[in-house]
Amino acid sequence: MNIEIINIGDELLIGQVVNTNCSFMAKELNNIGINVKYITVINDDEKEIEKSIILALQRADGVLITGGLGPTKDDMTKHCLNAMFGGTLVENKSVSDHVRRFFEARNLPYTSTNHSQAMVPDCCEIIFNHFGTAPGMVFKSKELFEGKPKLVISLPGVPFEMQEMFNDVKQILIDHYRPQTIIHKSIILSGISESFLSDKLLNFENHLADLNKQNPERCFSLAYLPDAGMMKLRLSLHGGQRAIEETEFEQVYSMLRKETSAYFVCEEDKNIAQIIGQILTAKNQTLASAESCTGGNIAHTITLNSGASEYFKGGVVAYCNEIKNKILGVKQDVLDNFGAVSEQTAKQMAQGVLKLYDTDFAIATTGLAGPNGDGSDNEVGTVYIAIATKNGETIVKNTCYKTSRSNFIDRVTTFALSELLAILR
Repeated sequence: MNIEIINIGDELLIGQVVNTNCSFMAKELNNIGINVKYITVINDDEKEIEKSIILALQRADGVLITGGLGPTKDDMTKHCLNAMFGGTLVENKSVSDHVRRFFEARNLPYTSTNHSQAMVPDCCEIIFNHFGTAPGMVFKSKELFEGKPKLVISLPGVPFEMQEMFNDVKQILIDHYRPQTIIHKSIILSGISESFLSDKLLNFENHLADLNKQNPERCFSLAYLPDAGMMKLRLSLHGGQRAIEETEFEQVYSMLRKETSAYFVCEEDKNIAQIIGQILTAKNQTLASAESCTGGNIAHTITLNSGASEYFKGGVVAYCNEIKNKILGVKQDVLDNFGAVSEQTAKQMAQGVLKLYDTDFAIATTGLAGPNGDGSDNEVGTVYIAIATKNGETIVKNTCYKTSRSNFIDRVTTFALSELLAILR
């Protein structure tokens, strides 16, 4: 079955608020075997809301709506749905009691505007909102799906409220519809571009096509999702009997892993920094960083993961040559003769921070993020990364990323962590 998501809010259309609701809902729906066919974003306009719902009921088997359920005049979703389904707004006692307690607990008055949240269409079922004042609503349309009315479900647009209510929504959908089999699994690769990877996987994709011909009731697909210095491959399966398809899916996924083993970094539920942390923790080893062009982003990426204090001792952001020299011990003649963006400087930065923090491994970056050069012969986008180890080895690698500053920082961070992971493995 197919669902259409409608997200309502002027703030979404002007870019004031990032629309995280659609990605959360789509992922949760896919996990229970419901396909998201369309995602529509519209403004707080009664005619647009009505038009979008009518269209959604024509081209999808159900509709999920977020936004426009507040008590103010610009929130029109409830009134629009009430009119569309021929209802009358009536007080829901459980909601009004909850809203009253909600404001009293905050020492705020219970006003008529607050009370309006408890006025709900008598033609819908309520989904209770424990963290807010606007209840969710479930309507049944005259349009049918497999002999049953299609559902129109309206939820608050506040993300944490909507997410808390979504377990109820999923159960409603499962009980009403018959979700199909949907399986997704992704792997993260590094060190190969999209076009070369596509050539490498030509036979594998032909195999997927053959499998789809053998059983038209289900469909395998492969998606290429490039990111900064990385490549995500998503293997998907839609349709068929889940117990049977899961076994074959795992067989096909194993083939994909084998075909891409030379470039494999991790599966989707982990990231490079997590993998590095697990390896270091298991070996009781430690890491430090010295960053110039990445401005601390490597340290930030590592410390986003819980437990990083077990293996990450700290880092130095050595953005100017004075700090490279005085703190990290990069020799002045190296800076004078080879420049800050050089193999020699990167090597001494890594060795310096390794000694400074007394760690087993150290990682260093130095490069030209752009858009301006540094007066040397280096192209804008040139970067050197160095990894030093306690046993005296230091490897240095370089590349060039001609892109925006922010993307450059992300790509260099990925490049450096990927090289460290290769050494650890």
